[in-house]
Amino acid sequence: MSAVEIFHPMDTTAENSNFENRSTADHIGIWASILCAIHCALTPALLIALPAFGKAWAHPATHWGMALIVIPIAVFMMRKGYKYHTKKWIVVVGSLGIAFIIVGAILPYVELGGPEASSAQNQSPVATPAEESEPSEAAAPG
Repeated sequence: MSAVEIFHPMDTTAENSNFENRSTADHIGIWASILCAIHCALTPALLIALPAFGKAWAHPATHWGMALIVIPIAVFMMRKGYKYHTKKWIVVVGSLGIAFIIVGAILPYVELGGPEASSAQNQSPVATPAEESEPSEAAAPG
């Protein structure tokens, strides 16, 4: 046999492949593939069910909840990344993104405009369930 060993793909089987000797990158790749498969399987079901959660996602508290999750992760990653790359513009852009997240979370609680705007918001063209259940005068017999 020569100094260069010939690799035969068919020689790599489950029985002679030792899982414990795999590198950390192999483990990360395996878990990433598993998570990807789960994500790909669940995403269509979640997208189909999303309209059922419409009111929950539209509630302003949802924005705050998401902001409380996203902002600490973003700050941590920006600090960690800055130690590695030391580029200030990346921190500025990331901070601008965090500011947009905060504004997006606050905006549903801010009343824009004067009294005309608030009274116009209260006059919804869509009937509430209570209004729909009330019998109208035209439909009432008599």
